[in-house]
Amino acid sequence: MKFNGIIRYIRFMDKDTITLQEAGNDGRSVFLYYDAMAGVYLAFGLSAYYTTMVTDPYMSYSEDMQMPVALLRRNHINSLRQSLQKVEHTERQYYQFQLRQTVGEAGYAKWAKTMLEKHKSIYRNH
Repeated sequence: MKFNGIIRYIRFMDKDTITLQEAGNDGRSVFLYYDAMAGVYLAFGLSAYYTTMVTDPYMSYSEDMQMPVALLRRNHINSLRQSLQKVEHTERQYYQFQLRQTVGEAGYAKWAKTMLEKHKSIYRNH
């Protein structure tokens, strides 16, 4: 799996929009961004955390964005569609889902730290 190579393509995405949406995430939203170069959707920060409550995406940490990132393939998107309410969708660009109840940030900081530590250990060993 070449997931770490995919993370480098974030430079083609609107990083400011992603950062603002995740900073303002109310604990009910999952934002996904389509990466045309990789042909997958990416979720960052709290959105990445929330996806792990519904499906099992490929996880890493984006040094560029300074937050965890989830790579979601078609099967992951299908799981989200079945479990969450779709709020907005632009074909091959963007998804916004809403959780049925507010989750909040409980556990997020510890989870994000774990993602960063795993990421660092991968690069130390290569």
